[in-house]
Amino acid sequence: MIIKHILFDCDGVLIDTEIVAAHRFVDRMEHIGYDLSVDYYLTHHTGSTFTAVLDHYLGETHSRQERITIMKEVEREVADSVEIIAGVEPMLAALPIQKSIVSNSHIATVEEAMVKIGITQYFTGHVFSSESVTNPKPAPDVYYLALKTLGLAPEEMIVVEDSITGATAAIGAGLNVIGFTGASHIQPGHENKLSALGVTTIAANMNDLKEILLKHLEA
Repeated sequence: MIIKHILFDCDGVLIDTEIVAAHRFVDRMEHIGYDLSVDYYLTHHTGSTFTAVLDHYLGETHSRQERITIMKEVEREVADSVEIIAGVEPMLAALPIQKSIVSNSHIATVEEAMVKIGITQYFTGHVFSSESVTNPKPAPDVYYLALKTLGLAPEEMIVVEDSITGATAAIGAGLNVIGFTGASHIQPGHENKLSALGVTTIAANMNDLKEILLKHLEA
């Protein structure tokens, strides 16, 4: 079946924020007395929502309002440090097909980042966020939302994800996933973890990703 739409994760695929998020989150946790390393965060929490991670650590010791305050502080610090991943714009420009973003971040956060790095013109206006569904990634809910909204079959879409969390969600929705390992937070051996999930193709950089996607569009 012909590919009609590409779904991109945002953090770690279009913008290089996961490493910033890890450092900011760990700093904030240390400030309130939790010993958490950046490596541990990257291994176990990359791709998760700040809400879910904070609930995991602070759900029994801090009120919901305290957790929301910490989350907003970390989100703002990360947003202020947004950087585009090298090669994103040429990659997007080369793909003559509709594209959307599927993210665990809030819609406003994603849209702000897209404007900041100058890539809004490459997308159709669809930003699918975990805030619109009951369960964030790794649950497949946000990908089911994308399928329903776009009115396409899973075989008519392809997904680009960097995290175990995101790849699990997309595969759970029956979608074909390309794993991207070109962001600065990716640790050695990550491609093996993605492959173990069922990700059949890995792109190490944006040029690789462009070529892989173009081949899918030509098939």
